[in-house]
Amino acid sequence: MKYRALVLTGVAVAIAFYQPVVFLAQGASRAAEILSAARKAIGSNTLDAMKTFSVQSSLQRNAGNMQLSSDVEIVLDLPDKYLRSETMTGGGMGGMVMSGGGVTGFNGDRTLQKLSGASGAPGGGMMIRMGPAGSFSSTDSGPQPTPEQREEMNRTMVRNSRVEASRLMLGWFATAHPAAHAEYTYVGEAVSPEGKAFVIEVKNADALNARLFIDEETNLPLMVTYKGPQPRTITAGPRQTTAGGGGHVVTGTSQMSDEDRKKAVADVQKQIEEMQKQPPVIVDYTVFFEDWRDADGVKFPFKMRRAMDGTTTEEWTVNKVKVNPKVDPKRFAGES
Repeated sequence: MKYRALVLTGVAVAIAFYQPVVFLAQGASRAAEILSAARKAIGSNTLDAMKTFSVQSSLQRNAGNMQLSSDVEIVLDLPDKYLRSETMTGGGMGGMVMSGGGVTGFNGDRTLQKLSGASGAPGGGMMIRMGPAGSFSSTDSGPQPTPEQREEMNRTMVRNSRVEASRLMLGWFATAHPAAHAEYTYVGEAVSPEGKAFVIEVKNADALNARLFIDEETNLPLMVTYKGPQPRTITAGPRQTTAGGGGHVVTGTSQMSDEDRKKAVADVQKQIEEMQKQPPVIVDYTVFFEDWRDADGVKFPFKMRRAMDGTTTEEWTVNKVKVNPKVDPKRFAGES
């Protein structure tokens, strides 16, 4: 739907994952009713009994002039674990070679972030290494962070993963990740030529701030909107590119000598340091949830699309959904 009008009302409600609704103010029942109806349409009996969940998808990412393909697996172990594993399967341009993968997520208050080569980061950011003569990335060298800096990095990565998990789960299950402790506010109705949608504002005390649009006819989530940093560009050698969600993409050439590669890495590090001194440009993001099908006791969107200021940056095709799969605890053991 393309929404042309939004009428605001003032309603507030908090909801816990597979827990009774907690009201924050009188009149908040409207938001609770909408979310309850959405969960019923998705499959509330199965959702209420859900402890673990996994989804496997193919992801096509548009990064500047490049199209990158990845396999993505997301695993939930409720109430305080989330894991996203991404492995690049193809992509690039010219003579560049790309490979790699990575893990992001959290186990309680501990990050699971582990990047290798080209990998996704919460919000659509990436780090890319390439070149058959030796990998190269913005993290090849430089001073090591202090324990205090590491702890702050851990908090930031956990916060970002919770936000990203919540944005997806709002579109999947009409609720944020329980670790986000989100509050929900009914803010009005969005109208388009195709129909109408309820609009729920979702916030927490940290960094989560999004709006969930729920189709009034089907009671299924349509999209989640939020604001985030515009991608930044880093150049290295003769080529340059960008990444979605505010992350950095480092590009290189397979013909670089070791000396040129070191110079390129130093230049990339300098560019990142300069970027960090400047506030990011904030833009509008939308995640669309489409092609709803029955899958293992729930309805689930088998097509997802992330757009930045109206331009598609990611396209997801879901291959497999599993409710209450057996999850190996070692997957949430953290960095190795």
